[in-house]
Amino acid sequence: MKFGSCMKLLISVLLLATTMSSTLSAAQPLDQTIAIVEQDIILESELKRQMASIVRQLKERNQPVPEMNVLQEQVLERMIVNSLQLQMAQRAGVRISEQELNATILDIAKNNGKTLEQLRQSITEDGINWELFREDLRDEIMVARVRRAQVARRISISEREIDNLIRLIDNEGAQNVQYHLGHILIPVSDVSDQTAIQQAREKAQQLVEQLRGGANFAVLAINHSKGQEALQGGDFGWRAGNQLPTLFAGPAKNMKVGEVSSPLRSGSGFHIIKLLDKKGDLQHIVKQVNARHILLMPNTIRDDSASEKLINELHKRILNGESFEELAKEFSDDKGTARDGGELGWSTPDKFVGPFKNAVETLPIEQLSKPFKTQFGWHIVEVLGRRDADQTQEFKREQAARMLQSRKFDEEVESWLRELREESYVEVLIENKAK
Repeated sequence: MKFGSCMKLLISVLLLATTMSSTLSAAQPLDQTIAIVEQDIILESELKRQMASIVRQLKERNQPVPEMNVLQEQVLERMIVNSLQLQMAQRAGVRISEQELNATILDIAKNNGKTLEQLRQSITEDGINWELFREDLRDEIMVARVRRAQVARRISISEREIDNLIRLIDNEGAQNVQYHLGHILIPVSDVSDQTAIQQAREKAQQLVEQLRGGANFAVLAINHSKGQEALQGGDFGWRAGNQLPTLFAGPAKNMKVGEVSSPLRSGSGFHIIKLLDKKGDLQHIVKQVNARHILLMPNTIRDDSASEKLINELHKRILNGESFEELAKEFSDDKGTARDGGELGWSTPDKFVGPFKNAVETLPIEQLSKPFKTQFGWHIVEVLGRRDADQTQEFKREQAARMLQSRKFDEEVESWLRELREESYVEVLIENKAK
């Protein structure tokens, strides 16, 4: 073949390939990568889907929708941080089984007063792909799990802190007041210079002045806050006073409903809180029962049938006047209570398994139950008394530890997420052109 003919053939092939490529591109536009996040990428289609979801949620809550460039920045940043957490979860081997995912979806349906099919229909009618909804929820569970694990290990609680909180609760009744707060965070990096810190402080003060002048809190939170609840209009939710971050607790206690705080400085930046509402008179009354029982556990010497026969004999002997206490000491396989005549002490019914819980909740006082079986063996139970009791000291300590954990978690999570973001490789490949 002559050189001229070869060139003509090559040009024809190139033109054909270009035409085919143009035709395919017109029919199926390529999904643009808009950000590289460590080993992951974020696609333009996914960003648009997430933005549409946020807009729909804001409209459902009758909250204002921000300008699209502001919304894009907020949503993209949240997607970046979520991707980093999801990758961490995957590296740690966190897996959400189909059974766990289905159970979570069923709980969501029940909490919304719907059947599973009704929830699915509602999701689909909102224009959301059901399988994408499931996978988004799976990712959310994974992210929440790795976040709890990572932040929890950064938190330590001393016995002295628990003692101090119990004293505060007892002296001031702090558990009886709940606060509904709005929250705006203007972040400051650990490596920020004094100029950047001053700029953040001035921005926070300007927002405070706007809010005190009547500006809409949700609008400013969506447009300016970098807190985790920014896209919910800065809604921090209802918290008991002793569950609030330490930084918020003092100001919130002294604020009136509708009042906006001055900027509050923490390691994460400058915080603004608004007291949206307040309620009190919460009580922690616990229903307790004091019962005693005899337990016969089947074993290699006495099988289940023989255990059932013996528990029925013991039941008759007690009805005929023999001492429950002495028979429990002699026969009960619950060695922890046998020496006390089978007495369990004051406990909440929820402490016990199904049939046993039902027995101690429903039996009249000082009436012997019929023999019944649980996973542990054969029982007879007698309820000695019931009472409505305030928190025991043990319960208070448990509650105080949970409150401190919750408080410190909220304080620590922002710092952890900021560190994770700053230490990771992230490259945003597009300018913010949303309108």
